Amino acid sequence: MYIKISEIHREGLDVVANRGRAWIPKILEGMDPYPLRACRLVSAGLVLTLEGRNLFANGSFVAEGEASCDRCTEATSVTLEKEFSTILVPRDKGPAGATNVELHEDDLDIGFYDGAGVDVNDLFWEQVALALPVKILCSEECRGVCPTCGGNRNRGECNCPEPQAAGPFAALKNLKKEKE
Repeated sequence: MYIKISEIHREGLDVVANRGRAWIPKILEGMDPYPLRACRLVSAGLVLTLEGRNLFANGSFVAEGEASCDRCTEATSVTLEKEFSTILVPRDKGPAGATNVELHEDDLDIGFYDGAGVDVNDLFWEQVALALPVKILCSEECRGVCPTCGGNRNRGECNCPEPQAAGPFAALKNLKKEKE
């Protein structure tokens, strides 16, 4: 959904109040939500405020998705919730043609827009991508799978012997036996 700068009033624009809620489930269509199999926005809010030519975007969202647990591979649901604030400046105010630009911490919250308007879907895609977990677990207590038989340890114990890890001094044991 594209919002023109001319649509943003002095007091700001509440996108959900202005455009309704029907567009929310469609925002993430076409996005690759890896490591999730699927991801959909459940709720979203966004207020756009214009100061000079800088556009301030303050929003939040709740998204749900499905994925496989990284330890036991069981299907699990994932809920993402995030509040965000970002500043969008016209692309012509950015560092044009500069190849080596040093970024400071304050620069990481700045994005660019084409000067005429902003695509709301792009804002949410970026924020959802930043909220995706690195490691997905069905629970913090997940015991994973047995390295020997591949059985899910959350469902019960298997009869496989615990693997004996060779320590760093295992080679010295053999030396003593060879000496005798």
